[in-house]
Amino acid sequence: MLKEILKKTLIFAAIIILVVFSFSLLAVGMKPEIMLVFEIFILSFFVTVIQYFVKQVISNYFFINIMIEYVSVSVFVFLFGYFVGWFIKSNWWMAFVYVAIIYATAYFLDMAVVKRDINYINAQLERRRNNEKIE
Repeated sequence: MLKEILKKTLIFAAIIILVVFSFSLLAVGMKPEIMLVFEIFILSFFVTVIQYFVKQVISNYFFINIMIEYVSVSVFVFLFGYFVGWFIKSNWWMAFVYVAIIYATAYFLDMAVVKRDINYINAQLERRRNNEKIE
């Protein structure tokens, strides 16, 4: 439940940001901060597509999946960032650091939500077992 609320909140925030910056684009033209927002949305779309395809193709081993996904997303972020001017030759490694920080944060948040869901399901099962014993 918390995961769904968070997902809907982020989608709603993204829609609001896109609408506000679209109106800003119409009102003041393409400013660097407006361009940055659109670049981030384009990047996140392609990262999501990459993640989807990687999950469809790769092995059943969790760690290998994570590593392949991390490397493929990092390389794409680097290439995208290089072409839009986020990274220069001297700081190319920052793409890998940024992706690692975001992945680690998302992974631990997801683990906390999954753990909470598992505890909830286990509590429901325990309650059902206790009700069956009483009857």
